[in-house]
Amino acid sequence: MNTITTTNSEIDLSSLQLPSTGAPKATKELGQEDFLALMIQQLRNQDPLKPMENGEFIGQMAQFSTVSGIADMTKSVAGLADAFKSGQALQAASMVGRTVLTEASTGTFTGSKPLAGAVDLPYATSAGVVRVFTTAGELVREIPLGSQQSGLSNFTWDGTLANGQPAPAGRYRLTGAIESGASSTALTTYLASKVESVTLSGDGSGSQIRTDSGASLRLSQVKAVM
Repeated sequence: MNTITTTNSEIDLSSLQLPSTGAPKATKELGQEDFLALMIQQLRNQDPLKPMENGEFIGQMAQFSTVSGIADMTKSVAGLADAFKSGQALQAASMVGRTVLTEASTGTFTGSKPLAGAVDLPYATSAGVVRVFTTAGELVREIPLGSQQSGLSNFTWDGTLANGQPAPAGRYRLTGAIESGASSTALTTYLASKVESVTLSGDGSGSQIRTDSGASLRLSQVKAVM
C-alpha cells in the first residue's frame, strides 16, 4: 500500500480521489485542486487523539500560497516585459523625421547645412569651448559657449573658418572642453542627426534607428530628441 506519512498520520493513496476534469492531464506537477484534495484527505485520516495543530495546518497552506503567488508574479512580470518591448518599438517608430543627439566626435559638413550638437557640462561655467579640427588634426575654428548651466549645452558650427572664410565640405572632428587657467577638462560631445528609418525586431527589444549620417543606433544611445 502506498502511503504518505504526515506528522500525525498516514494517508492511503489508493483511497485518494482527486477531482477529475475530463481527459487525464499529462503532467507531473501538483496543481491547486490536487493540493486541496490532499489536504482534505490529510484532515480526514488524522489521528483523532493527535489532531493536526493549527500552526502546522496554516504553515502548509502558507507554503502553497507562496508557491502560487510566485507563479502569478512570474506571469505578471512576463506581461510587463512584453508591454515594455512593445513600447520600445512604438517609441522608435515615432522618431522617424526627428532630430536626435547621439555621442559622436566626427561629423560631415555638407557645405550648406551647419553642424549642430551639444556638450555635457558637469557644472555651471562660462569657460566651455568647442573646437573644430580637420581629419588631419588642424584646428580651424573655436566656438566659446558663454555662460551655461550644468547639463547639455547646444552649439552650432555654420562652416566658417577662423579667418572668416567658408570651410570646404568634408569630415571634421569636434571636441569640447572647459578651460580653467592652465587646466582643461574634456567634455563628451554629441552631434545632431535626423532619423530616417527604424528597424524593429520581433520583440521590440532590439529596435534600431538609422540616421541621415548613415549610423545605426540603439534607442539607449540617444541622448536627447530635439
